[in-house]
Amino acid sequence: MRITQWLVFLASLSLLFRAGYAVSENREQVTTSSVTFVLTADMPNISDARTGRYANLQTLVKQQRQISETVFFIFGGGSIGPSALSSFDRGSHIIDILNSLEPDVMGVTKREFSFYEDELSLRSYEAAFPLVASNVIDNRVGRSPDGLHTSVIVEKEELTLGVISVLHERVIEEYQLSDIAITPPQKAIMEESKRLRQQGADIILLHYSYPFPFINTMLNKRIIDVAFITDSRLDEKSLLETTRHPNSMVLTQQGTAVVASFVKNAGWQATSYIEQPLEDIEADAELNEQLIEYEARLKRLLNIQIGEWKIAVSTARKEVRSEENPFVNFVADTIKRYANTEIALINGGSIRGNKQYTAGTPITRQDIVTEMPFRAHVVALDITGAQLIQALEEGLSQYQNLKGGFPHVSGMSYSFDPSAKVLQRVKNVTINGKRIDKSKTYSLATSNFLANGGDGFYALKNTEKRPALSTRPPQISDLVMQAIVNQYDIKPKTDNRIINMAKGG
Repeated sequence: MRITQWLVFLASLSLLFRAGYAVSENREQVTTSSVTFVLTADMPNISDARTGRYANLQTLVKQQRQISETVFFIFGGGSIGPSALSSFDRGSHIIDILNSLEPDVMGVTKREFSFYEDELSLRSYEAAFPLVASNVIDNRVGRSPDGLHTSVIVEKEELTLGVISVLHERVIEEYQLSDIAITPPQKAIMEESKRLRQQGADIILLHYSYPFPFINTMLNKRIIDVAFITDSRLDEKSLLETTRHPNSMVLTQQGTAVVASFVKNAGWQATSYIEQPLEDIEADAELNEQLIEYEARLKRLLNIQIGEWKIAVSTARKEVRSEENPFVNFVADTIKRYANTEIALINGGSIRGNKQYTAGTPITRQDIVTEMPFRAHVVALDITGAQLIQALEEGLSQYQNLKGGFPHVSGMSYSFDPSAKVLQRVKNVTINGKRIDKSKTYSLATSNFLANGGDGFYALKNTEKRPALSTRPPQISDLVMQAIVNQYDIKPKTDNRIINMAKGG
């Protein structure tokens, strides 16, 4: 009897072992299946020939979904703003277009906060896909902003993808987010990765938009399996140096999409990788109609001529963030005149058109809203000479990175040495032709964004603000448009109000 029971026990063990082996074998089949990612980002302007290629992107996504068994389309954000149309609808049209493309997940970058956190929450409820921000806390409620996810799980073809997305703390300073806190990204990634593994994630993708130095270590330790960096405004060389890892996917240019395939062996390994220019792909007809409808709506609102360029004018991103520029001089002069102050200061990052205008080109309202999509207004304040020098230093502190704080001025001039140490670059400042007096107080016009310390202008935040110029202050873009209407023939110029000493100034 005992022998019979022992034989039955052994037979049961054998069956259990075979069943376990079958489960293990089936699991091995799942983890060795391939996966393809389609990834892109930074498409804020649907009217732009380079960054507005949503219809071409739709064709690419459809093609990949047809030829590959398991495809995840990850949209890396950077698109809700700023743009001319977003200045009216706070980015709702971008979400509507993305709903047609059906991304699996969207990662959040700093541009998603162009209209602040409450508008981003509203956009998240309009979206038919999850928005992920893993290290963002709404200080008012002590948790993630309403509608945003700290991580998500997406399942396709028996493969489970976990997605994490983190931001750098600089978003607080650059976008004046007083109600938002950014937790340490490394800690957030560790916590969300553990949670996703517990939920059964076969592969974890990290989306990020700042070149954190610890990403490669996390890939090597398999805390995450693949990583995708999307900020195409970073310097391409340094970007590639900091992301040099077989499982890093890098969007180096706007108007492109990364298509990458991976297979699971000992770990996830790339089998193919391409950064595809979207302009080389035929546009999807149905989505193109949707874009045309939005563009027609924008033209009805803004396609009104208000002046004419009498000389060639450039608002190229590199120029407005590194040197004196005729158009930004025009803007600075306009706000100084409106506020009736001695001087004015505006940041290069407030100019977003990145366009070239030829002499004789009509100036439309759409041109100016495209150049100045933020809803900033003029603030007048009193500032000492010492505070003004400090503000200039703060604006020049990120000169080599072409950040948006580069200071443009009116009623004054300054010279700087870009090779000098940070906060020691300003060499000479004159106001109305006289050398600046550090102890004297001057009246200054600027934007409410800079007056509150935006883009690192902390010196402006600590100044004495003058009474509001109006109970309903006009936007700076409206002031510029009115100035163009008044003059009509526009010939902005440079007059050596900013001198780069490295260029022989």
